[in-house]
Amino acid sequence: MTRLLHVEFFKLRKRMMTWVVGILLIALVILLYTVLWSISGRVSHFGEHNQFSAEDLRRALFLQGSVPFALEIAGSFGTILAIILAAGAVGSEYAWGTVRLMATASSGRVRLLLAKLAVIFALTAFGVLLAVLVAVAYSAIITYANGGSDYSFVTASFVRGEFAAFGRTLFVMAPYISLGFAAAVIGRSTLAGAAAGIGTAFIEPLVTGLMRAGGSPWKDIPNYLLNANVDVISAQNALPAALPRFGASRADLIGQNVNSLEGATLVLILYIVGFVALALFAYRRRDITAGA
Repeated sequence: MTRLLHVEFFKLRKRMMTWVVGILLIALVILLYTVLWSISGRVSHFGEHNQFSAEDLRRALFLQGSVPFALEIAGSFGTILAIILAAGAVGSEYAWGTVRLMATASSGRVRLLLAKLAVIFALTAFGVLLAVLVAVAYSAIITYANGGSDYSFVTASFVRGEFAAFGRTLFVMAPYISLGFAAAVIGRSTLAGAAAGIGTAFIEPLVTGLMRAGGSPWKDIPNYLLNANVDVISAQNALPAALPRFGASRADLIGQNVNSLEGATLVLILYIVGFVALALFAYRRRDITAGA
């Protein structure tokens, strides 16, 4: 496994797609910070009901809110980029014809696929960490330039909370990454994996909203799908009220009869295991000598 991990890491590290995905995530963090800071200097009040002042937004962009906001960006937009990375990592093997060489040269198909998936998850974690570091650096510049430097918020409970939020963000990204990975293996193409993962991430929230509004028995079905359970876990991450939340908040989930935190965690774990098992089953039984 160690040799396979080194090989897969070498391949993904050398691919232009990996660097492009990482640069896009960093650029997105910088862009959103720039836009929000610009807004804070142009309007006096904002928000759905104009409930926030420009000062509220500026203080939310200071260091105390940098990590939560970076994780919010990574959990939403970063998931799309991670799906593309996962789908491209396995789908390109079929397009380039290297799938036969790798499968025959490795010590087993299951080990090969698990090594590839492990490297994808590791690079995703590194990408999220990089987004956090960029947000902290940008926020530090804003904070010091506007006289808001204050480290009294850095306590043991704050640090533990941010580490927990980092873990929750990676966890809610995992089902979509696993879905894109499995679809690319089964469909034998990058397009199949990207379409399945990104399509689910965009379409499912719309379908879920219609089901919630449709009453019984439709309103309970979303509890067994990805998006509703991802929202339950993501809502546990603290985020300054003045900053935009791209998913549902705790207040939004009240009255929706959603799963408990433990129930949502279990559902997502079952999805992750199911997608990975499906990919392993399909790859192990496939006749790779038949070509793509």
